Amino acid sequence: MIDNFHISFRGISKSFGKNLVLDNAAFNITNHDCIVITGENGAGKTTLLRILAGLEKPDHCQITVDNTTAEPWRRLRKRLLKSIMYLHQQPYMLAGTLRRNLEYAAKLNPAIVDRESSVNKAIHWAGLQALETHSSASLSGGQKQRVALARARLRDPQILLLDEPTSNLDTESREKTLHMLREFRDCGMAIVIATHDPEIFGSLPNGNLHLDDHRIIYDDSRIVDLDSVRKTQHK
Repeated sequence: MIDNFHISFRGISKSFGKNLVLDNAAFNITNHDCIVITGENGAGKTTLLRILAGLEKPDHCQITVDNTTAEPWRRLRKRLLKSIMYLHQQPYMLAGTLRRNLEYAAKLNPAIVDRESSVNKAIHWAGLQALETHSSASLSGGQKQRVALARARLRDPQILLLDEPTSNLDTESREKTLHMLREFRDCGMAIVIATHDPEIFGSLPNGNLHLDDHRIIYDDSRIVDLDSVRKTQHK
């Protein structure tokens, strides 16, 4: 079970040359949250996820962790990289077997004492027993997604970010993915999902936001102080 936490991102701004992507956006995340992000292609969903994960440098962003003093993104980047895990739409696979991919993830978590046992449990949890000696290159899209989620289980981040995790998956793979995400959420992990198909996730999310015109439009007032956002947007 993951301990309680609250992370607040404020004033997220990002441009690529003259192309403005995010303009003074705000985002809060707490343990057990599952938040879905929607938006048109090019709206900034992937850029937002990469900034939250510490992978993309914003032009501006202030971060508050558990109500501490706000710090600039650059000072907390290492902490973000350790506590937040980003899963790309097409999960990256190491060369070699499925099991090797999970063994590598286990090495990255110093809290794991018995790596072999932990990897075995992750393989069984993801239903990948019959594939553990298979080459990662031979796996289907749905199987790679489950490997990525099994790696997340071994890494045990506070926050899991997913970019279109159910795209190009068949119905069975999609249902397995949703079941695994629900287990993560119930254990306290926070989940943020960028998607074009929010209805697929059913009752899993407890919050929804939409990226439009470089800003975040919130559907759940619990996620952010809407009054402060409205004041910012009308300046």
